Amino acid sequence: MAESFDAGLQREVYDAEFRLLESKLMDVKDRVVRLESTMARGILLLVANLAGVVMSLAQQYLRQ
Repeated sequence: MAESFDAGLQREVYDAEFRLLESKLMDVKDRVVRLESTMARGILLLVANLAGVVMSLAQQYLRQ
């Protein structure tokens, strides 16, 4: 009887640990998604700035 009680208690502990791990993994996933979004915006800004510099240099070159 004690063995089945211990097994049930152990199962509950494992379930609680699994739920905690799942929660932490979801938090990590959310952070990664936000990081990817921020990086994508940063890359787009860099590309836009680079395009602006290229256009400015092209205009200066064509004026000469």
